[in-house]
Amino acid sequence: MSDISDSAVRELAQKILAQPEYANARPSTTESWLLSMLRRLLGWLGGMGELRMSAPTLYWLMIGGLFLILAIMVAHIVWTISAALRAPEPPTRSASGARLRDHAAEAELLAASGSYLEAAHHLMIASFRTLAERSVIDLRPDRSNRWIRRALRDSKLNEGLVREIDRLVARTERHWFGDRENSPAIYSDWKSAFDQVSRAI
Repeated sequence: MSDISDSAVRELAQKILAQPEYANARPSTTESWLLSMLRRLLGWLGGMGELRMSAPTLYWLMIGGLFLILAIMVAHIVWTISAALRAPEPPTRSASGARLRDHAAEAELLAASGSYLEAAHHLMIASFRTLAERSVIDLRPDRSNRWIRRALRDSKLNEGLVREIDRLVARTERHWFGDRENSPAIYSDWKSAFDQVSRAI
């Protein structure tokens, strides 16, 4: 077997590495640029020792500048953290401070436009809120209408009014989730019940 020259070996290796299956082994353009920059940085840092001997004034100026930049960065970080710790907490919006919708007023507007079922639904919510504000029931978002009806039956509210509200809630649910009957009667009945709730407590 005859000896192969170094150039032939390099040429053969380049042909082999140029094949697609070795594509991932070759650095990309970005990687090559980053590697060259890293080499230049390491070369510059390696030359600092020589700079100390050849130009000590420049060397110490550069070291002092680097330490100054480092000190400024640390001071900025400390100032930012301390400012964040000193900042007052944002005010929390309390349920009482938040502006609540006026369901009764919305119901009147809806009834005036002919949306009686939706108006009745708003009056039902307004009635529940009035009862909760006056501590007749404990109203929470996770409480269903069935729970509210049971709480009303257990409350000290007038028995006739409780029966009327219970009947109206069942009727409103049947229309709201069922046939969507848009009768003025259901609005007028809820208007009467809401007025009684407002006066009774």
